[in-house]
Amino acid sequence: MAATLALPGALLAALLALASPSLTPIHQPGFCAFYGECGRNPEVNVSLVSSRVPCLSNTPARVASGSLLSLLRSVCPELVRGDNETTLVCCNYLQLEALQRSVGLSGAVLARCPSCARNFANLYCHNICSPDQSLFTNVTRVIDYAEEPGALAVLQYQLFYSQGYAEAAFASCQDVRLPATGGYAIATMCGRYGAQLCTAQRWLDFQGDKNNGLAPLQIDFHLLPNSSEPGEGIVPLDAPVWGCDEAPDAGQEPCSCQDCARSCPPVVPPPDPPPPFRIGRADGVLVICVLLFALLALTFVLARWCRRGSAEPPPKARGRGGCSERAGDAWQRSLERAFRSWGTAVATRPVLVLLVALVVAGGLSAGLVTLRLTTNPVELWSAPGSRARQEKAFHDRHFGPFLRTNQVIVTAPGRAGVAYDSVLLGTKNFSGVLAQDVLLVLLELQETLAATTAWAPRSGRNVSLQDVCYAPLNPSQPGVGDCAVSSVTQYFQNNRSHLELRAWQQDSKNPGTVDWHDHLIYCVNSPLSFKDITALELSCMAEYGGPVFPYIALGGYPESEYTEAEALIVTYSLNNFEAGDPRLEWVLSWERRFLDVVRDFQRRHSHNLSVTFMAERSLEDEINRTSGEDIPVFATSYLLVFAYIALALGEYTAWRRVLVESKVTLAVGGIVVVLGAVLASMGLLSLLGLASSLIIIEVVPFLVLAVGADNIFIFVQELQQSQREPGETREQHVGRVLAQVAPSMLLCSISEAVCFLLGMGGMGGMGDVGGTEGHGGQVEVYFEDNPRDLQALRHDRPLHPASVQPHLGHVPEYLVPPSLRGIADPNPKKRKSPRGAGARRGGSKPRGSGNPLQSFRFTRRGNRGAGSTA
Repeated sequence: MAATLALPGALLAALLALASPSLTPIHQPGFCAFYGECGRNPEVNVSLVSSRVPCLSNTPARVASGSLLSLLRSVCPELVRGDNETTLVCCNYLQLEALQRSVGLSGAVLARCPSCARNFANLYCHNICSPDQSLFTNVTRVIDYAEEPGALAVLQYQLFYSQGYAEAAFASCQDVRLPATGGYAIATMCGRYGAQLCTAQRWLDFQGDKNNGLAPLQIDFHLLPNSSEPGEGIVPLDAPVWGCDEAPDAGQEPCSCQDCARSCPPVVPPPDPPPPFRIGRADGVLVICVLLFALLALTFVLARWCRRGSAEPPPKARGRGGCSERAGDAWQRSLERAFRSWGTAVATRPVLVLLVALVVAGGLSAGLVTLRLTTNPVELWSAPGSRARQEKAFHDRHFGPFLRTNQVIVTAPGRAGVAYDSVLLGTKNFSGVLAQDVLLVLLELQETLAATTAWAPRSGRNVSLQDVCYAPLNPSQPGVGDCAVSSVTQYFQNNRSHLELRAWQQDSKNPGTVDWHDHLIYCVNSPLSFKDITALELSCMAEYGGPVFPYIALGGYPESEYTEAEALIVTYSLNNFEAGDPRLEWVLSWERRFLDVVRDFQRRHSHNLSVTFMAERSLEDEINRTSGEDIPVFATSYLLVFAYIALALGEYTAWRRVLVESKVTLAVGGIVVVLGAVLASMGLLSLLGLASSLIIIEVVPFLVLAVGADNIFIFVQELQQSQREPGETREQHVGRVLAQVAPSMLLCSISEAVCFLLGMGGMGGMGDVGGTEGHGGQVEVYFEDNPRDLQALRHDRPLHPASVQPHLGHVPEYLVPPSLRGIADPNPKKRKSPRGAGARRGGSKPRGSGNPLQSFRFTRRGNRGAGSTA
């Protein structure tokens, strides 16, 4: 142990030998190393806080009383002694006020964890105000203070901490989160090392670096092992530290689980899964399923064998079944009577029906003049009552609409990267897109956009970027420089001279030239720094005064190697406004001009750069564009359906009679009826104030046409195959055929509508049918980016139509419904289909039907004619 402690003592002796022994000759309890203020530090040019430095004063500590003691209780309560004891300090009121401001600044970053914030504040409380300051402080460099003869201003000093004290304070802050960035707060307090490489020594070194924009002078921290005896009167500071799971005061809480792993409740491990159910060595569930299947199969075989010789029960008369069967029969008969009457009436008065339908459809279609098209994706793809819409409405009502995002993404495919050897920060690889010429081109684009204006016709004025941009630090009268623009060039404040600046770095181990590479390396690791550690002395803050986080301005980097990023991202944050606000036209007009400018930039640099861009309005514009492009596709689909109906329903006898025997009029009439129904429904909804979309206008008519064409085929083919009964007029014939097929059409349509509505409700209640198309596009983009996922889903074999085997021509008796047994012939003979009204009576076989379950025939009792059912 003695050998272990001898090494720190030797190092300390060497450190003290380098310092002037006359600056802090006394290292005793109750003595100060400095006191009061001696002006500004001439070596610090840029600082967020005051850079006033203390005066050299290796004298006894002063008594704190009055306002000084009161302020000390609020800033450094640990230094205040009891009521019966005298409180001594080594700082005056002005120093304590400056300390309060500094602690308040750090508290804003560490406020989520009270114990961390208190430990960090205590570091500076002991450094500046501790009555035993001289025990762990050694002043190493001073300068004459011109305003007070004989006074010396401290420019640099050493602090000696116990290793355990420093590590404990660092551990209490290590996991504290910073909500503004989503990362760790320690990443903003450790300079170029960030959160991953930060240690207690590096953390303190950054606090004492005069080039960080916060420290007023240089402080050299030395961490010594616990219980070490360095000699020379130096005693390392070893003050109490609160763990992150401890509350500093009774009125405060420990750090949350998110900021302190030790505050998290213990996680109870889940119980082990029960052992699998087995019968012997076999899976018990599988054995039981096999036995159950065998039992059911045996029961079925025995039942069939026992019934083989039994007599068939007499068929039940219609209406003699159970309650549900009688209700079904009554419902069927009522539908048949209603449709028979309806079909006969319509066939009897066709002109009147067509005129009434034309007037009704035309009158309702007139409502299309009030049609309101919706292109807003939020209204298209989310239901008004959904939770997302409710939360958005709450946010917009209390905070206003969220910001609009406009982005430009620049890559340099095929361009080789370079390795840069920094004299301060070591060797770093820079990707091809992180080159000075690319940054200058990107800066040129931003300057063009900053000077761009757009004409807003309804407002009658030109709109510039500062009229619509989000300016968090100057929202009332923003300039172009106040706009929140996130870009890698913002590390240089969008200043061309800063990007081209070079300087000689003298105070490093290997002096050399520093340029934009060094500044960028430092800023991507410490984006909240107001001054880098290079001789450039540039700030990392953006031109508008806020930070630029590297994960927003850069993309395509491995791990945290931001300098190897493959993409540069420029993000413009614009204000958003409610519909009806005239300023919404301003931002839409500027976004349109933004797209034009970036599109021109893309065209001019297509030979060496790949430029991708989007605006907040891009999705809405794309919906309108694709909707317009899809209209010819759907028009072609309508024509194909028209041709299919006209040709498929014809009854052809010769090639020269194709045009006569085809059903052209029927096809035209069917399409006109479908379009009339769609237009009438859309007009009615428009009159009711409901909005529509271009996607609905395209998709819904096609869906309705598909259903309508199917019904046309069913009715026409049934009419062609049905024979007119003796004494039956053509109108009555139409009514009878309609009574046979219309009930199934009605029930099928109702089922489809109900299933469609239930399906849409199960999908989250999307605003309209266009949501399915929109999500389909998102899925397509996802599978383009992830082809292996698509291959994993494509595991099914292609489906092929099953051929009808000869042995299926015989219909087993058990497949015939009980009510038809004995009166139906399950295996009818093939007969030639009749042609024309004078064809001989008899059954007919539906054309193209090879399924015996659909083609068997039976003769109704009491009817001389035969009818076919399907």
